[in-house]
Amino acid sequence: MFSRLNNLPTAVKHSLIYASALGLSKGLALIMVPIATHFLSPADYGRLDVLQTLADLLSIVIGMGLAETLFRFAGSADNTHERKAASANIFGMALLLGSFALILGQILAPQISRLLPGDIAETEARLILASLSMVGTIIVPLAWLRMQGNAWMYLIGTAGRVALQVAIAVPLLFLGFGVTGVLIATLISALMLSSWLIRAQLKDSGISFEFSRFKTYSAYGGPLIFVGMAGFILGSFDRWILADAVGTAEMAQYALAAKFGLITAVLIQPFDLWWHARRFSCLKEQDGHERCARIATVGVAIALLSALIIAAVGPTLVRTLTPETYHQSIQYIPWLAALAALHNATSTLGLGAMSEATTVRPALIDGAAAGIALIAYFTLIPTYHAWGAIMATTLALSLRIVVMYIVSQKALYLPYKGRRILLMVTGFLAALVMIPSAELSLSIFLQAGLTILTFIIWVAVLGLLPISKKLVNRPQTQKNEG
Repeated sequence: MFSRLNNLPTAVKHSLIYASALGLSKGLALIMVPIATHFLSPADYGRLDVLQTLADLLSIVIGMGLAETLFRFAGSADNTHERKAASANIFGMALLLGSFALILGQILAPQISRLLPGDIAETEARLILASLSMVGTIIVPLAWLRMQGNAWMYLIGTAGRVALQVAIAVPLLFLGFGVTGVLIATLISALMLSSWLIRAQLKDSGISFEFSRFKTYSAYGGPLIFVGMAGFILGSFDRWILADAVGTAEMAQYALAAKFGLITAVLIQPFDLWWHARRFSCLKEQDGHERCARIATVGVAIALLSALIIAAVGPTLVRTLTPETYHQSIQYIPWLAALAALHNATSTLGLGAMSEATTVRPALIDGAAAGIALIAYFTLIPTYHAWGAIMATTLALSLRIVVMYIVSQKALYLPYKGRRILLMVTGFLAALVMIPSAELSLSIFLQAGLTILTFIIWVAVLGLLPISKKLVNRPQTQKNEG
């Protein structure tokens, strides 16, 4: 099996390994769901969700776009020495930010625990804040592994962390530690992974503190904090407004559909894990601009195909896994899957804007999109409820991708086949409407399968698929390194 895997094109091989890492991580995390819900009361589970939301928000700030900064400056370096110097300094930034976050977090833990809803204990706040301080020392080495094409090490690190977390959390829950036990497991697994990655990073690129570089890196990574915050508004904030407008019962239908819609992003992620680490170095290769345009187009096709797959299987999963009272959510799944694909396509086609010395323009674009979404949420949700949230997000994300594409092309022109991409999107929308959401039967299965197959053939006829082995199986290092 491994010999066959090694014979595959590099992009396919690495994407399969990244998919395995995601599958193992998600599968192990899924094991925790019935265990956690058995040992935690609804109130405890709610506290854990509050802490997870806090972690999602603060990780954006503490992470400070360090992975994208590494891809930008190490990926566009002219030689191996400069690549390692960029990696060493960005890793140094991560250590400094992590140390500062650890100290500040422990000082503010009492105040933070009082401000959070759900009667969060101070100990719980301290544990989650300590885990968050290691965000940078985890994401930078993992990003460096991706840049080096070391997909197996990435799999071991990410899946190993989740396995360790589950192995510690389960006995602690059995012993009655509750939410604190889950947070202890999170902290220990983060500490172990961080220690392993720090050791590997020190052996490879080392660590450096050239403060003259930090200003340049901060100018690029700092605005990405606001990009992340805007992403939170575009991806999650609508549920808060919807719950206030229509109550938690109807919001739960939308929230469940959103969970299935976001599986689209999981299906796309193996490609993203490979490509985002390679795209800046690809620009410097021979015919790099043309290759980047072609591979990005493939990424958009993968995003659209992933949305169609979720639109096809999502309704059956909801009917199988949930009580009938939740089946109203089925009507929203195709459109939320499409929005997940639209969100991803913007990132894929925004290479030009991300190739500049600063990320101020992407931050402004995403901030404006978030502002438009907020206005539309408050305007449309009270009248149209969940459909209002979908319409508002569609408006904001559609404007965002158009503006991002124009700005990116002005910053760095890439020879996209624009008309063919529009025809591909048109075919996707037609397929999305045609995919049935009725209860599974042989005819429904055949109709959904034929619709997806027709879309794949349509993309191939347009000349956007398949990509050749030559396109994806390029050397991991740049030709001019040395």
